Amino acid sequence: MRILFFVHRYWPCVGGVEKYIHQLGRALLDMGHEVDVVTGAYMENLPQREVYEGINVHRFPALRSPLRCRWALWRMWSLFNRADVIHVSNTHILEYYWRMLGFLNNRHKVFLTRHGMSYRFPVPELEKLRARRSLQLASGFIHDGEFIEKWLGVKPDLCPDQGLYPEADDLEPIPEPEPTSACFIGRLEADSGIRIYVDAIHRLKRDHKKSVKLHVYGDGTLMPELREEVARNRLPVEFHGKSLGAQKHIVESCFAFIDGRMAMQEAMARRRLVLAAYPDPLKRDYITGERFSPYLIAASDGGELAAYTAHYIDHPQDRKEFVERAFQHARTLSWEKTARAYLQFWQERLAAPCEVISWPRSVGLALRLGREARKSA
Repeated sequence: MRILFFVHRYWPCVGGVEKYIHQLGRALLDMGHEVDVVTGAYMENLPQREVYEGINVHRFPALRSPLRCRWALWRMWSLFNRADVIHVSNTHILEYYWRMLGFLNNRHKVFLTRHGMSYRFPVPELEKLRARRSLQLASGFIHDGEFIEKWLGVKPDLCPDQGLYPEADDLEPIPEPEPTSACFIGRLEADSGIRIYVDAIHRLKRDHKKSVKLHVYGDGTLMPELREEVARNRLPVEFHGKSLGAQKHIVESCFAFIDGRMAMQEAMARRRLVLAAYPDPLKRDYITGERFSPYLIAASDGGELAAYTAHYIDHPQDRKEFVERAFQHARTLSWEKTARAYLQFWQERLAAPCEVISWPRSVGLALRLGREARKSA
């Protein structure tokens, strides 16, 4: 099968969506399928074409004018046309595909994965409208999380588990260090819960008389504010900045303060206790409404998070048992399993009848999406 992923960014960008698509693509390659990724060149001096770990990468000049982007994508028309499956990541890229290229094709072999949400709370009505409208633009929909349906009001056709790489049984067990350190991996933004994590370190020191050093791997707009708070209260927090492959640092601490879902399960596979903070109801559902949720500790504020951490410092047997249950969950995850779920879904949908959008309707839809994009620019 020829599978083409159309994504906003890809390697050398290493965010959650980029990692998801790369590992899914590698699993599909191992099964004997052909995988192409079409993505924007969001950094200077990136080659237009290259092969990365077996995956064919094709870039269009995303930093240039829309006209140049459209011309570059039209030149790739044969690549899209010969693909058995065109799979798009997130609603705004599905709309971009239709504006730039999709109106030349019918929707029969176009599919969408929603990997997450903007974390704007409450969710804007426009985002819900776009989610409903996307039902016209593709033949099948996958959600990377049960919480998405609740907040967007659209039902997915499939909601598979994320894979895991390396797989849990392939990781060499590293003994847990003393319960005097924690590792945060994520963005330094309000929706990541980073303020709650730093407040928990403060409360552990002040209320529980426990010194837990927090190692922060990430960057964002809250960095100056957080540095000032740490200095003012003399907190044991060290900022390491954004780090490629930050998950390797998880094992250096006893506790994993994690923002993203993929990193949460990577921490479980490495036998570290995961504590996740949620600053609003949307993030609460992101953390607590999933199949992995029973295997982490969720908290809504710094006091609650500090109390949980103090308990598991003082009760190592409880910590050990919780970590072991989470590890057994992580053992069930693999990208091969995720890829098989995608393949079965694609094959079933491709074999079923599908409404073909007429040429006039396709062009009209593309023009309307283009007008909306120009207004919001």
